[in-house]
Amino acid sequence: MKKMVAVLALSTLAAGCSSPEDEMRGQLLSGCAQREADREFCNCVFNQLMLQFDASYLKRMKRTGIPTDDFVKATVEAGQ
Repeated sequence: MKKMVAVLALSTLAAGCSSPEDEMRGQLLSGCAQREADREFCNCVFNQLMLQFDASYLKRMKRTGIPTDDFVKATVEAGQ
């Protein structure tokens, strides 16, 4: 489970035209669907991440193209 959630964290960084939150939600849900994870679980993980990280943080992380250790850790914890 931890490995799947960490992979989902990495998949949230794809570029797009929508807000960072919308992009992140779309990528996370897409990654979940590809791994046949429950949509409710994926939404829960996303909602937990949004409690910890704001839009400016997501924009900075997107610019680097690399999820931070804090983000990966939070994603794993939210998935548990």
